[in-house]
Amino acid sequence: MQLTEMSVMGFRTSVTVFRRPAGGLRWVIIPTIHMGHADYYWEIWQRLRSCQAVIAEIWDGPSSTGMAFANAMRLARQRASRDLVPQDIDYGALGVPVIFPDDYLAPNADPDRRMSRQERLAATVMTPILALHMALTGDGDWLGNSPLDIHDHTEVDRDASDRKREGLLLGVMREIDGEFAAEDMEVAVVFGALHMPTVVRELTGKLGYRVMPGARWLTAIDYDEPPYLRKPPLDGWMDW
Repeated sequence: MQLTEMSVMGFRTSVTVFRRPAGGLRWVIIPTIHMGHADYYWEIWQRLRSCQAVIAEIWDGPSSTGMAFANAMRLARQRASRDLVPQDIDYGALGVPVIFPDDYLAPNADPDRRMSRQERLAATVMTPILALHMALTGDGDWLGNSPLDIHDHTEVDRDASDRKREGLLLGVMREIDGEFAAEDMEVAVVFGALHMPTVVRELTGKLGYRVMPGARWLTAIDYDEPPYLRKPPLDGWMDW
């Protein structure tokens, strides 16, 4: 099954529900990208409102990685760079239990969900390096040239930290499944798209879940204008 799609129209991610044939607990699998349009993250938040619990990546705040990539795309005058924002999903406003399996990587949470000074500095340093890399692709479409089509069978190179994070994620999912398998409830998993092939294989393999019909697709980044018409200004490119 396909989890994300890169096309001439832009980049989309799926929202897929898994359930066992006998019913009970349903898993809502939402692969994400760390930068996109604000309404993309709003649609994810709206879908999460019907869930009884959420398993999410790192922490409840804006992504410094997404900020660096979005700013770099604007600085390098990349296609589809307009109106991009870092990933920012206000999980706390959902009013349901939210589990961050990889919270050992998280910065200290700011009461206002703002990035720490250290994260901002890291994004500032990363931005020109990423912009130079994007500019060197030569055609103004670094994103479109990236391998962003991800399926459940996609093999992803992961370092030890990524494998540890996925192990923690799967461990939480197994615990929830063991306790609530018979319950009529939805639990969402919102993680970076590269982690999701492992999640889907776990669900459809050892845990015995099946894909329900009616997968939904959300547009994270769109190519609504041809590249020769899109000229992002350099003034104010750093979004804080």
